[in-house]
Amino acid sequence: MIATYVLAQPYPYKGTNEEKLRVVREALLRLPLIRSIRQFMGLGDNLQNAMRKAAVVAGETSYDKNAIAPLITWANSVAQVLDLGVRVETLVDEAVATKEARHAEHQHERVAFLSHSSKDKGFVRKLAADLVASGIKVWIDEQRILVGDSIPEKIAQGLAESDFFLIIVSHNSVASSWVKKELNSALIHEIERRNVTVLPIKLDDAAMPASINDKLYADFTGSYDDGLRGLLHSIKAREVINHG
Repeated sequence: MIATYVLAQPYPYKGTNEEKLRVVREALLRLPLIRSIRQFMGLGDNLQNAMRKAAVVAGETSYDKNAIAPLITWANSVAQVLDLGVRVETLVDEAVATKEARHAEHQHERVAFLSHSSKDKGFVRKLAADLVASGIKVWIDEQRILVGDSIPEKIAQGLAESDFFLIIVSHNSVASSWVKKELNSALIHEIERRNVTVLPIKLDDAAMPASINDKLYADFTGSYDDGLRGLLHSIKAREVINHG
């Protein structure tokens, strides 16, 4: 039995160790094997029996507990996700509380979540670096969100900790199925319900999606520097409004 695990969650660049740990905990909670183990434990099985049954459910015909022991040890001792009281919703609530505490202690600190097409990776990495250089923390997902994924579910924790949702609008992104399927009014409502400000970024002459076409955007079509100045001005102006 050879086990390979991949972290498939947005990861916080320049985040604190606590922020990074919450991402790992959420990723583990969503891992099918861990979810199955938790289900069997919830039905009364001890850990060893739950591990064996979860492996059978996963289709493993040559179960070897030693193959997944490191993952289980990590999940149990570091991330504590085998505590049945820990749920994804709990992590989101913790993230909201963290944001509120951050606002109280560091009034001018802001976190921005960058949503984008993987084809615009070069632009997004440059923008992320410039935002960080200007004192703004960023969440950036290096992998394109897959068709059928629920954006509110996948980025719930990132949004809960973020103050701004920056959506990079380009021919690449508007042609992506995830934008067509997921960037809808319900998503925008969910983002804003968490007190996260949506700030579109116009990268080229692509039309704005209908759900955000009434929002003022940062225009990068003519000049990167002009677009960055406009974006930073908008973020910092809202800081004054939020804390004035």
